[in-house]
Order: sequence, then structure tokens, then C-alpha cells
Amino acid sequence: MAKKYEFKPDKRSGGLWQKLYLTKKQRRSILRWALYALTLLVLSVLQDVILCRFRLFGATTDLIPPAIFVICLIEGAHNSCIFALVASMLYLFSGTAPGYYSMVLIPVLAIAASLAQQAFLQKGLGATFLCASVALVLYEALTFLMGLFLEVTLPGRFLGFMTTTALSLPFILILYPICTSIETLGGETWKE
Repeated sequence: MAKKYEFKPDKRSGGLWQKLYLTKKQRRSILRWALYALTLLVLSVLQDVILCRFRLFGATTDLIPPAIFVICLIEGAHNSCIFALVASMLYLFSGTAPGYYSMVLIPVLAIAASLAQQAFLQKGLGATFLCASVALVLYEALTFLMGLFLEVTLPGRFLGFMTTTALSLPFILILYPICTSIETLGGETWKE
């Protein structure tokens, strides 16, 4: 029988989530962005380990830029500005990016595509595919032009760059349902 004034140990505190004092919506948002980062990591490994071995006309796929474009188009320009910059920096430091200029090209094109989609198109698969495709074509063309300017590629390699674009475009259709299912984790964002 316990006495009224007997020593009782303190209650155990919860895990890290309770100590951070995050709301349920904030925790879900952190989970959403972590899953986006995990998706990019899986795509990077898939690109560097498996898909780089298969070449068509001397070109291979490039999965990270289309994935960044799709995520930014799904999340909107105001939610994904920082994500595009951080993801392009990690893409650069992974060693698979063509050069330092990709750290500028990817966020600028991703945000421009997001703004264009928000201004002129309704959110959906068709609009996302169109905007991501245009952004990917511009990215590959500007990468080719920067390579010519820096004298690291030859004019005859333009077909290879466009083949890379053509091989990467179908992955937009594969990434869209994955990213939209991840987007639903965070709940509705507040809109004006």
C-alpha cells in the first residue's frame, strides 16, 4: 500500500517530437520534405548506379533536374524556393552535376516554371508535364551552351544533350504520382 507522501519518480518525457513542441501539421510538413529529399536520394543512386550504364546514341538519363522541377511545380513557387536551391546544391556536391552553373540554372528554371504554371495553367498532370518539360529542355540547352562557352563540349554533342532530354522526359510522368502522394502528407497549405 503506497503512502501519500512516498517518493515517486518523474514521468518519462516523450521523444524528440514532444520536446520540439511541434504541431501535428508541422511534423507532417517535415516528414513531407524529408520524403522529397529521400526521393531525390533514391533517384540519384538509381541514376549513378544503374541507369548510367545504359546509353542510347551516347546519352543517358538525367533524373535529378526533372525531379526537382516536378516537386517545385507541385509545391508551388512560394513553398519550393529554398528546396530548389538546396537540392541543386546537393546535386552539385554529389558530383553528377555538369558544373557550378547548374546550381543557378535549376532553381531559376524551377521557380520560373512554377510561377508560369500558377499564372497561366491549372494544377494537374498536363500542366506539370508541360512546364517541367519546357524547364528540362531549357536546362539541357543552357547546359550545352555553358559547356560550349567553357570549352568542355563540342557543337556536335548537341544531339546527345537533346537525347538526354528525350530519355528523361518519361520519368516526369512516373515522378508525378509519387510526388503528389507525398504532397498530401502535409495537409492543405494556406492560400490567399
